[in-house]
Amino acid sequence: MVMKRIPPLLFGLLACLGVQVWDAPAFAQGAPAAKTGVEPEKPTRLTRQARLDALYAKLKMAENTKAGEVIADQIERIWENSGSDTANLMLQRAKQAIEQKNYDLALDLLDHLIPLKPDWAEAYHRRAIVHFLTKDEDGAMRDLRAVLAREPRHFQALAGLGLLFQMTGNEKAAYAAFTRAVEVHPHLEDLAEKLAKMRILIEGQPL
Repeated sequence: MVMKRIPPLLFGLLACLGVQVWDAPAFAQGAPAAKTGVEPEKPTRLTRQARLDALYAKLKMAENTKAGEVIADQIERIWENSGSDTANLMLQRAKQAIEQKNYDLALDLLDHLIPLKPDWAEAYHRRAIVHFLTKDEDGAMRDLRAVLAREPRHFQALAGLGLLFQMTGNEKAAYAAFTRAVEVHPHLEDLAEKLAKMRILIEGQPL
């Protein structure tokens, strides 16, 4: 499938989300656990979800862009921690392969990772990036929808979905996806500016 020219907004998102700079900082490591002969318990899903809920609430209330970026970075760190050291390592290797433009290796790693952690939204997000970079619109769309089925507030996936809709000429769906992304993360300034321009054309039309 032939894709349309990548819109300028994409480059702003790539600077935050994509190759070379899509990577969130490595998940913060705490002090080593005391050796008791028992592996430390991984964070439970409830604990993880509670942390995300609190951070999303803070993100909506952030006073400025800088404060929003700090909170968004904390959210991204949680996204990237599956609770499994093995899965986390596979994701890191896939990210490195993307940086090196070795998309075949990245796709192979992610194709093996997702069956191991089928509920991990970030694994689908990274594979969506690979599909996008290899001009597989359908694959990118499928994986972005899989991300949002698992993490509906994944503002990066919402922004990416909006871009795909826009590139295929579906401005109303793009507007809806961008709007949702900004609702979750109000300090996505590029998207906020774009929405202001799109609103003139979209307002009053059913989405």
